[in-house]
Amino acid sequence: MTGSKLVIEIRSNRVMAAWGGRRAGWIDEPIPEDLDKDSLGAWLKERLAEAGAPSGKVLLAVPRREAVLLQLELGAPAEASESDLHSIARLSLGSHSTLDPHACVLDVVKSVDGRHAVCAAPAEIVEDIKRILKAAGRSVVGVTNRSSGLANVSRSEDPHLVLVVGAREIELAVINDGVPVLARHLNRNGEVESDIAKIVSEVHRAVTSAKLVGGLQELSAGYIHAECSLRKELVQQLGTEFSGALHEIPSVIGSAPQEILPLMLLAESDSPPVMQLRRVRPPTGFQFPQIRIAAGLTALAFIIIVGGWIVLAQQRASIRSKISKLRTELGQLQAKERAHLREEARLAHLDSYIQQDAVWSDHLGAINELIPERGIVVDRLVGSETLSVSFVAQRDSRGRRYAGGNWSESRSLVFDMNASVSDRTEITSFRQKLIDDPRFEVDSQGPELPDRFLFELTSTMQSTKDRSSEGNSDE
Repeated sequence: MTGSKLVIEIRSNRVMAAWGGRRAGWIDEPIPEDLDKDSLGAWLKERLAEAGAPSGKVLLAVPRREAVLLQLELGAPAEASESDLHSIARLSLGSHSTLDPHACVLDVVKSVDGRHAVCAAPAEIVEDIKRILKAAGRSVVGVTNRSSGLANVSRSEDPHLVLVVGAREIELAVINDGVPVLARHLNRNGEVESDIAKIVSEVHRAVTSAKLVGGLQELSAGYIHAECSLRKELVQQLGTEFSGALHEIPSVIGSAPQEILPLMLLAESDSPPVMQLRRVRPPTGFQFPQIRIAAGLTALAFIIIVGGWIVLAQQRASIRSKISKLRTELGQLQAKERAHLREEARLAHLDSYIQQDAVWSDHLGAINELIPERGIVVDRLVGSETLSVSFVAQRDSRGRRYAGGNWSESRSLVFDMNASVSDRTEITSFRQKLIDDPRFEVDSQGPELPDRFLFELTSTMQSTKDRSSEGNSDE
């Protein structure tokens, strides 16, 4: 927004406007009571022309009581996009204000210590004002709030207070690094002493809220723009309550009311307002960089696949004939292999079932011999047996017929012993007994504890049995 542009605020009963440049001017007039919405646009057009307002698009300032300014901890990651920030802010807005988060325009600006300043206004009200401006022959280039104008009072990056006291209303804002973090709007009651007391009290509340809610440190300065009737006394009383330095803001246009200051600061600024209320819609289609990358990769893959298909098509005929021959040979070999495996499986099952079971009593007796009478209490002893049977075929000297083969059987008995001891030395002594005994192999399981142990005992009392089996089979 350049200095020659027009800033307008349309309230329910008043129109305020300001424009900068060489022919700077302002409007602050009540709306005639007999005007309806349909005729308001024509009246506004006439008043802007009479006041010499510049033509062209306007910057719309949302009425002071319609805009909500909050400090929210959104918890958004640092790399979050603008669309993501607006979506997160809408979810948080529903629990922090009475606004419908899905029927408002808003903006999100990073403020203090990971917090974000969120300004929102009802979209219905903004659209109604836009229709009035359209009837007045104006189009809207952007939507902002009055506090964004107060943010232009000072270029200081330190937190500071801006106070505007007009004949009708009181407006104050806490600004940090060019971002409004807190705003208050009050009406005057016409009594100077009462108004000053109200202002001092509100400044105290604002400073306290900025520290507790906004996360700010001490405010470094205060900037005051007040009417003459109370300016001197107000500055004196604020000096006793406000710790920072106080500065008076000169009038931007000689006779302009104090309420015009935020709009005039917006009009004279060469940069966009810090708060720009709008609807940010999530990106769709090729607006996503991921979709553009995926589309490029898909096109590249298509080129590679088509090229590969052309090359493979040239070799397909010769490969098909080779595959056909190999399939025939494979089918013959698989038929012979299945017949032989069936016979081997029958023999393996018969041999495994006719073997004697493990003699558990012998192993339990051997373990009981090794356990001392005192010091070790067996909590659990679990035994398991593993049996494996294998056959190695042999051919005759010409390698064309089976001449027999060797069967081998392997048994393995394993005991898991879980016991408790009264003395840690009993564990070491008992482990050594098991190591010295040729009937068992011992392996410690789990962590070493002062009063418990878990051993895995593998029996060596079983032996592998081999026997020969002769048979004939055509190759």
